[in-house]
Amino acid sequence: MFGVKIVITGDKPPKNENSIIIMNHRCRLDWMFYWNVAARYGGLQQEKIIMKHELKHIPGPGWAMQNALYIFLKRRWEQDESYLNTVLSYYVSSPDNFQLLLFPEGTNFEDGSKSKSDLFAQKNNLPCYEYVLHPRLRGFTYCVEKLRQGRLNAIHDVTIGYSKNYCFKEMDLLRGNVPDEIHFHIQRYSNVDLPQDVEGMEKWCREQWKNKEERLRKFYTQGHRFEPPTELANETETTVRHLFVRWILIWGTFMICTFILMYMSAQVRWFVFIMGATCFVLSLCGGTDKLFLLTQPPLRIKTK
Repeated sequence: MFGVKIVITGDKPPKNENSIIIMNHRCRLDWMFYWNVAARYGGLQQEKIIMKHELKHIPGPGWAMQNALYIFLKRRWEQDESYLNTVLSYYVSSPDNFQLLLFPEGTNFEDGSKSKSDLFAQKNNLPCYEYVLHPRLRGFTYCVEKLRQGRLNAIHDVTIGYSKNYCFKEMDLLRGNVPDEIHFHIQRYSNVDLPQDVEGMEKWCREQWKNKEERLRKFYTQGHRFEPPTELANETETTVRHLFVRWILIWGTFMICTFILMYMSAQVRWFVFIMGATCFVLSLCGGTDKLFLLTQPPLRIKTK
């Protein structure tokens, strides 16, 4: 899309497995760019993302993410724990597969967040990083422990790097300022091979981020390359290209028809207004995701 080259290295994750995906958070669009990997190796319809609470209320996209049951956190544990427990319990009990993408760093890599990460490192006698932030471990280990009560198969540790070490933002897409290349290095760890206790998972995650720092240092100083790219079958690339083109045509046609009908019909304009107002009010009242979870039967799954 937009002439961006996608380079994937490392392990080829199996399709349709229940997994947690952890990734460094270089820019505000990392989660969106990862769709390129999910389209090739996973299932876009299976992906769930942990995001900051403010994104939930964006008219249109935020409402769609509510309906897809993404997780929106306020980043205050006393407010998030009960809600997070409810959503994860639903994932565990649901017959559908899931791929939960989360950013242990908590926020994207910018000057302000780096300063806070460096201060944390100094207080805890840890090294200061130049390419990643120190991960926040409570949310990560909580998700692992909760999802292990069901069908968690693996953790995919993904390192993302760009042809330009720049924090891309939403407005960059509108301005056409997109990276020439996006690199993803994937390491798959089977659940049975990982530490089974909280302390062990915390140590494992810190070690992964230490390795990520060194990997990104080499990437940005030695030629923007992780490893030789994973070979993708031609039919895979063809399928992905057809997928993108098909959905561009579908959504483009839908939007054009919607605007034409709104221009021609007062009834359609009122329908769009009422539906928009309804979604807006539901979003302010907690969102369609919380409304859906309230309709589910009680889930009793104990955390180890």
